[in-house]
Amino acid sequence: MERWWTGVEEIEGLSSAFKQARLVFMTTFRDGEEISRPMTNFNEDPYKMMWFPTERKSRKVEDIKKNPKVLITFPSEKADEYYEISGKAAFEDAEVTARKWKWWFLYWHPAQRKRFWFPGGGSSPDRMIINVHPESARLVKKD
Repeated sequence: MERWWTGVEEIEGLSSAFKQARLVFMTTFRDGEEISRPMTNFNEDPYKMMWFPTERKSRKVEDIKKNPKVLITFPSEKADEYYEISGKAAFEDAEVTARKWKWWFLYWHPAQRKRFWFPGGGSSPDRMIINVHPESARLVKKD
């Protein structure tokens, strides 16, 4: 399996739980504060770079500019456990953003295309893609 990080062993159940998680939480860090928010997840492999569409004028974008460390969390298949992936976030260039934003919107919201189509589509300067490069992962058991 191709991985974006080395020296980290696979964690049992991580891949299957990640594929099932249509919603994950992205945590950013600012001035000692942790801020988590839900993100649509269509990424298939937690061992490769993940990407998430967002709006340029969001707090998470400002947070990442100041501190690129992020956590991606999602539930395990067991009720008392969850997975946490630590990584570094970066932003995609305008050309890739336009292509990926269009794919994301048409794939995830085809029935709402006319109602919610964004002016300028993916090429709007308000669109961004956040790339997350995984660095480590762990299974957390709730106490």
